[in-house]
Amino acid sequence: MWRGDQTGLASGGPGLCDALLPWHIIGPDLDLLASHIQSLAHFGIAATLDATAGLPCALTPVLSDARCQKLVRQLLNLIPHRRAPLVFCNVNGAQARARLLLAGADDALSARVAPCELAARLTAAARARNHRLGTIQLAGFGFDIGLRQVTWRGLRLQVMPREFDLLLAMARHGGNAVSRQTLLRSVWQTAFDPGTNSVEVHICKLRRHLAPLGDLVRIDTVKGQGYRLVTPI
Repeated sequence: MWRGDQTGLASGGPGLCDALLPWHIIGPDLDLLASHIQSLAHFGIAATLDATAGLPCALTPVLSDARCQKLVRQLLNLIPHRRAPLVFCNVNGAQARARLLLAGADDALSARVAPCELAARLTAAARARNHRLGTIQLAGFGFDIGLRQVTWRGLRLQVMPREFDLLLAMARHGGNAVSRQTLLRSVWQTAFDPGTNSVEVHICKLRRHLAPLGDLVRIDTVKGQGYRLVTPI
């Protein structure tokens, strides 16, 4: 029912994936799955090959070859317990893809999916799952909207609520400079400049919280434009 062909490698590109943990790629065709890992690496998506018979834990994002129907059934049965996305590849046929989606899979892809689309769909699946769980992954940070907590690659940062909102606002701008006026509107919920140094004070505090992450993660001041969050992702 599900047949697939080997996917070619993509050219290099920016990191796309929002998931913090590496994707677990499982299935019977180890050469094919290894090629997926190489392709995804070009888009900044970490993935590991699972050649064991065991099933990944509920917190691990999974990309599974759908041609192994026993494995498909096992993974679908575990969906109620999963907190990480589950995506199936090598699903040829619209009806087969529809059945997997209706059964609870986060996505189902044909064998002809290009590496760039595969990377984008994994990113979208992780982002959608995180939104359902009340978390957002941006610029390498994990933002828990409910608890107002932020992590960087699993390391929790001890930030106050205002600093949380400030970091989230800058992360949403994807490495572009954010003006002081924009930060006042989005973080302080004010349409006018009160003439205080609140933005500067909280930027300074946030920089201290980011300092342990090294120079690759920092907030730059852009003259005449505002502030820019710089990360390797």
